[in-house]
Amino acid sequence: MSSMNLLSTSNEINSFSGIDVIVKDVIPHSKRDEIDEYNCVYTCTACPTLFDWCVKDAFGISCSFTTCLLFLYGQFVMIFVILLPNSYSFVNYIHFVLLHCLEFLALSAYYRTMFSNPGAIPLNGATLEKLSSYGNGATIYRCTVCQSIKPPRAHHCRICQRCIKRMDHHCMFVNNCVGQNNQKYFILFTFYTSVVSLYTLIVLYKHLTNCITSNWTVCPAWSPPMTFLFVILLGLESFGFFVFTAVMTGIQFYCIYTETTGIEFFKGKRKVSHRSNSFVSSLKIVFGSQIGLQWLNPFSRPVDYITQNDEHITFDI
Repeated sequence: MSSMNLLSTSNEINSFSGIDVIVKDVIPHSKRDEIDEYNCVYTCTACPTLFDWCVKDAFGISCSFTTCLLFLYGQFVMIFVILLPNSYSFVNYIHFVLLHCLEFLALSAYYRTMFSNPGAIPLNGATLEKLSSYGNGATIYRCTVCQSIKPPRAHHCRICQRCIKRMDHHCMFVNNCVGQNNQKYFILFTFYTSVVSLYTLIVLYKHLTNCITSNWTVCPAWSPPMTFLFVILLGLESFGFFVFTAVMTGIQFYCIYTETTGIEFFKGKRKVSHRSNSFVSSLKIVFGSQIGLQWLNPFSRPVDYITQNDEHITFDI
């Protein structure tokens, strides 16, 4: 019987002494100075509510609330400053419908990212039965906080206080981790937001140009200073949103191409030279096995979706 390498001394671990595996405990960086040697005293801040997942983080909630307010400000300016005060032309109706379609897709993907389980590994999953299923001297990593088997490329989030499978990063603007379950939604959110921001910039430029060239005669609803202030503020907001979300979308696709996560990307880990999958195959892992419009649908679930307390997770050890 092979020996067992353990990094802690809890009584529960001693019960695994008859298993032909090597169990290595992994202490998250955020807990190394706090972890209780014998008991996990940290309760999960993410819980099922009316939604699949909800992270109770004050800073993240404030950031997501601010994001929603910025979207509402954009709606106010586009509708009540630009579109409605002008003549009810067919072009304005097109702008109105297109704008709301893009914002609906962006916000749908946003809320799906926020309220979807990002791929949390079930708590207390390092049971005798589960460990026995590996055997053959396999080395298995276990999170000391979650007391769960830690799959490769999974990381323990200090905010969600759960191990997230294929964790990309924790985004404060969506108040959630981005992982195996919701990376598709996050990419759709950043993509649609960049598109609607660019579209808004084009409409703002055209509107402000018309107002100035007509000496504000075609913009009678608001005074010139107020119109100029509304347009400039929304322009700055849209430009900032466009740059940030376009860069994030590019980074996400680059990570898919190189088969890395955001954490690995910023640590400088690259796999371009020895990729195991084609780029299309990597896209299918994130967006779904069938290429089609469902890739652009924020309501279709990606493959291998992990639900709360799912007992059928592929750990790929």
